[in-house]
Amino acid sequence: MKRRAKVLIAIVCTLMLAPAVAFLIYDALVFWPHRDHMRTVLENADPLDRSPPSKVRAYIRAQHDGALPSAVVARQLHSRWLPRTGMLDWHVRSFLWERLVSLHLSQDEVLGLYASLAYNGKGQGLNSLSQRLFTKPLDALSDEEAAMVVAYTWAPDLYAQHPERLRARTDILLSRARTTPLNRR
Repeated sequence: MKRRAKVLIAIVCTLMLAPAVAFLIYDALVFWPHRDHMRTVLENADPLDRSPPSKVRAYIRAQHDGALPSAVVARQLHSRWLPRTGMLDWHVRSFLWERLVSLHLSQDEVLGLYASLAYNGKGQGLNSLSQRLFTKPLDALSDEEAAMVVAYTWAPDLYAQHPERLRARTDILLSRARTTPLNRR
């Protein structure tokens, strides 16, 4: 009886530890080698995208219901560096990269990557979108303009054709930024 209990405990422990070990191996072999690439993206980014102004940060968080946009950044990063495969693989990869981005990157790095990599309809970056929409840099925008720049990244092609929808999305962000606690991780 004791031997069966020991075997059962060993099996249960193995089953519980296997996912953690697999996660650590994936981290070491797949995610970590791209850490220097992430730093390079940030170093080469527009300074206002690398470190967005506080009001832009607030609207980015409002866009994602008060949380950091780690999932968006994770998808942009793994799509950039890893080969495209099946849908299940993509979902598993998204899940793993979101956890690893949250684990390894600071809030400033996540927000900087988000602002730098955000698709703006004609390229990437919030500052270039700000220049295109308002002919001024991110740090010179009013609250409403900053919310509009962030809102635009939600669906750039749609909002380019339907400015009334962009206005509605901007209003949502302005409202959320006033009512949502924006200090969650």
